[in-house]
Amino acid sequence: MRQIAFLTVVLLMSTAGVFAQLDEEIYLLPDSPENTEPDSLPAEEIEIPIEDETPLIPNDPTAVLEVFFQALRTGDTLMISELISSDGLDDIDIMLEILQENLDDATLSRLSTAGYTATADEIDDWSPMDYLTSTIVLPVMKARYSIYEMQIGDFSDRGNELAIPLVFSTATGLELPYEAILRKEDNQWKVTSFMGLNSFP
Repeated sequence: MRQIAFLTVVLLMSTAGVFAQLDEEIYLLPDSPENTEPDSLPAEEIEIPIEDETPLIPNDPTAVLEVFFQALRTGDTLMISELISSDGLDDIDIMLEILQENLDDATLSRLSTAGYTATADEIDDWSPMDYLTSTIVLPVMKARYSIYEMQIGDFSDRGNELAIPLVFSTATGLELPYEAILRKEDNQWKVTSFMGLNSFP
């Protein structure tokens, strides 16, 4: 009888030890250092391609003038550089040559007052496009166009060159007529003559 009782006690203790081990495994906390199994697999990194932000260049004569005018109002150098014709740059080059030949203290002071930040050496190295893009971003230049609304008149197709009547009007009723000139270069309509492009600050 004593042997049977002893065996019974040993069996009960062994069973209790097994259940205790099972409980420890079941209730093992996720943060326990013994729990090395990751909760979930890391998400894969997905690269999102960046879309080309190159602006759409208009090619309808009316749209070209409207976009060009808006670019002058906002100082959009990219759009202006895309829509100015080579003949238009030639006209600006004439003004630039005169400027570069007269870079005295009085001229530099006038340019500084207008908002230009370039030095005499930098201006001396300017191209016509540099002169144009450095000018249209000036607050005084944007303000010159911001007071106007532009109406486009009727025009007829004359091959690779168009003369388009414009009327610039202010809220006070002032109206300024102007004839813009567009020329086609490489199948793209570009601006050769536009109000204010022959009169930089």
